[in-house]
Amino acid sequence: MKKRKLPEDDDGKVIANMNVDGMPWYLERLHKDEGEPVEAYQMNKKEGRAYLWGALAAALSVVALFAVVFAVVILILLYLFNKT
Repeated sequence: MKKRKLPEDDDGKVIANMNVDGMPWYLERLHKDEGEPVEAYQMNKKEGRAYLWGALAAALSVVALFAVVFAVVILILLYLFNKT
């Protein structure tokens, strides 16, 4: 395999490794020196419920904020257009 000629300002150091699993250019041999892969953390039922309720609370608070703003806008428009 030929060695590519680098531009003058390129020192050959890797800034961001683009060898990502699942991409067409993925090379598994580059990851052999890193050791064993770290296993994914498994949540138990209590942690899963806490995660779910936290996500629901965040989503519902955003929905409530939009509903309040929408109601205020409707009330202001009704006040402005019902001045008879």
